[in-house]
Amino acid sequence: MNVEQFIIIAFTALLSFLSGRAQNIASRHDEESAKKQEQFQHIIEQQREFSLWQANITKQIKELDRKLGLISICTDRLRDGGLILLRDRIIQSCRIFIERGAIPITARNNIRDMYKCYHDEFNGNGDGEYYFKEMMELPVDQDVPIVSHFDVGGSHDRKN
Repeated sequence: MNVEQFIIIAFTALLSFLSGRAQNIASRHDEESAKKQEQFQHIIEQQREFSLWQANITKQIKELDRKLGLISICTDRLRDGGLILLRDRIIQSCRIFIERGAIPITARNNIRDMYKCYHDEFNGNGDGEYYFKEMMELPVDQDVPIVSHFDVGGSHDRKN
């Protein structure tokens, strides 16, 4: 074997070795690329799931906002109804005792408590305030009975 043949064999062996190394590197690169592609697909799937979750949460928030609006409307209506009922009850009670010219202490305290709620909690004023002030000027008379306009006896029939 001459030198030229030896160089060719050595060169061929070197090329074969380098080719094997290149294929090994390419194979590892392909595996890493596949792994990265799999990770990327997993991230894309997670983003899709997150977007669905986010859309669902947004939908639920909108529904809760709608329900909260309805609750707010109902609360306002109940507040207004309570204000109207308190005003009516205060005026009605005060007028009865103003006409009598005196008021029992228990009735006065009850009306005062209703007025406190009417005025302080509901910010009521106007006619209720006028009658309340008139009633507070009345003398307290323990002998004036409180007459109920409702049947408080047991004579009425009640069926459950």
